[in-house]
Amino acid sequence: MRFRPDIQGLRAVAVVLVALDHARVGPFSGGFVGVDVFFVVSGFLITGLLLAEIDRTGRLSLLDFYARRARRILPAACLVLVATSVACYLVLSGPDTIRVLGDVLWAAFFLANVKFAADETDYWAQDVGASPIQHFWSLAVEEQFYLGLPLLLLGLAVLARHLGTRRSLVPATIAVACVASFAYGVALTASDPLAAYFSTPARIWELGLGAGLAATAVHVRRLPAAVLGVAAWVGVAMIAVSALAYGDGTAFPGVPALLPVVGSVLVLAGGLRDVGWGAQSFLSWRPMGWIGDRSYSLYLWHWPALVVVAEVWRTPSGLSGLAVLAVALLLSDLTYRFVENPFRTGTFVAPRSRGLLLYPVTAALVAVTAWGVNAQVVAELNRPEPPVAVADYADEANLSERPEVALVQASVLAAEDARPVPQPLQPDPLSLVDRDEPVAADLGECEYFGMPEEMPLCPRGDPDGERTMVLLGDSHMRHWIPAIEPIAREQGYRAYFFVYQGCTPALVTPITPLKDQPDTDCDAFHTWSQEQIAELRPDLVFMSTDTQFEYLDEDGERTGDNREIAGLIEQGMVDRIDAVEPYAGRIVVIGDVPRLAFDPTVIAERGATLADGLSDPQPRSMLMRRAVRDAAQATGVDYVDPKRWFCAFDKCPVVVGDYLTRRDRGHMTLEYSESLTKPLARATDLR
Repeated sequence: MRFRPDIQGLRAVAVVLVALDHARVGPFSGGFVGVDVFFVVSGFLITGLLLAEIDRTGRLSLLDFYARRARRILPAACLVLVATSVACYLVLSGPDTIRVLGDVLWAAFFLANVKFAADETDYWAQDVGASPIQHFWSLAVEEQFYLGLPLLLLGLAVLARHLGTRRSLVPATIAVACVASFAYGVALTASDPLAAYFSTPARIWELGLGAGLAATAVHVRRLPAAVLGVAAWVGVAMIAVSALAYGDGTAFPGVPALLPVVGSVLVLAGGLRDVGWGAQSFLSWRPMGWIGDRSYSLYLWHWPALVVVAEVWRTPSGLSGLAVLAVALLLSDLTYRFVENPFRTGTFVAPRSRGLLLYPVTAALVAVTAWGVNAQVVAELNRPEPPVAVADYADEANLSERPEVALVQASVLAAEDARPVPQPLQPDPLSLVDRDEPVAADLGECEYFGMPEEMPLCPRGDPDGERTMVLLGDSHMRHWIPAIEPIAREQGYRAYFFVYQGCTPALVTPITPLKDQPDTDCDAFHTWSQEQIAELRPDLVFMSTDTQFEYLDEDGERTGDNREIAGLIEQGMVDRIDAVEPYAGRIVVIGDVPRLAFDPTVIAERGATLADGLSDPQPRSMLMRRAVRDAAQATGVDYVDPKRWFCAFDKCPVVVGDYLTRRDRGHMTLEYSESLTKPLARATDLR
């Protein structure tokens, strides 16, 4: 296990690819493969060191291993987590800061990949911005891998001595694990790509191939030097091709991951012998080694720097992206010299016991920082301020006679006056990140998302009512449930909620963002819900819809053109209304809520006023609303436009009275939806 400068150069290639991709610099749309290069390098080096210790001493000290990992990993990671927590407090809204603090705690315990996999598969997290801690997922994968690897190698060493097979058992076991992990990763990428990306079992094969090379290095080294030299250059080319050719649409870490992973193995193998014309001469170049030495710190710093700059200015790209990376590189150099090296090589943490103490000490430091920042955010958001009232502007403007409309108008005027944000708000902005709080109306056993095998009917409203009501739509129908269910209860309707997130009631096929493919489950839900309506023959059907960003057009081709989508939605709504009408006594289409131009949590930023929460309605949202309205008018069914309950004077306030109206750019809060029960009842003659 001699020092190999070419490996430092390979680390430099990996971190530069990742950083350039994230900073949107150059053509490296597949720069994320740098993480896969890191995995291979890590598996090779760590396994090589462990096997060398076993060969040298006949045993393996787990405590020494984890003490070395602690000195290598924890100090720099702790510094970045603490600094990012403080930076987010300074630049993010209160709810966003709380959300990041949760990510920080998961990262501190090497579980960031679990957290982000759960968040990405949560539909209601769709408007949440990228976490500045998101890149810690790869560190979590590595550390989870290294929980088991030393135990496996130690057990195999003991077994090999008894069987007399020596090291042949190690590469064989690693090969089996790699094949199983790869097969699992390919299958999971096809069925749930977001979960696969963060999955440790789906990534084990990448670290495992590096480990396998370490276990067979003595044999690989015997290959002709020319063969190894060519292999190294082929590996460099494979990494380069994947970094240039891959992108957001690449199914990763499925079969495409073979290209950068195998390429990394070839580069490492090529360096097992000195070849003057090999890739090692390039990778051993001193500037490459300098970056490689700082690659860990640069990886940690670059992403928080990019996210923070995006929050205070704009998303970096091109020259601005390079400028941010230059600052991150400076931070990395300082971290390498004053944090990484002193802890890794300094005598004050050299004893095993002190190294192991880094685990609880760094975790406690991160936890205390997160607790302190959280307490400060909560204190700032709990300073009492009076709500907006119609009486505040009754003498200054000609407000509507409808109190709910007048309150929206007064709230716009209050925002134009830059009044303080009312406190407390309904709901508390911090509830937007509290996973224990409900984020959507409870559907009980009738949560149809994913088309489960059992799809029961769950009568709500007045279960003993003589009339029947059906709600049909996506999540933008679902957020009306708190307003509609009391109406059903009072008016004697048995209510059935046929709602499915991301699936418009219009007879069109969306492209699901989770899998980036036509949503056949939505098509199946159209068929199933139509069958239920035909059987129930409801007295009243409510419809409402949002729109996705891509659909299949009439020729079965994908389209993301907004005007084409508006036409598809209009015709699809006409087709659905025509299909439902023979079985329904009355159909009411509720127009979509005008979408905000920014996330509503801006009103919880430090120093924010109501003016910061005053938005123009998003143009695309208005285009799609008109399409739905035109479909209702073309078919002659009732149409309710909710815009007056959300916008006035062509402006949409995030706060109306003391209500926080949206939980993200498009969904209502449960509390504001419930407050619209009486206005909606009047608008639909259900009083």
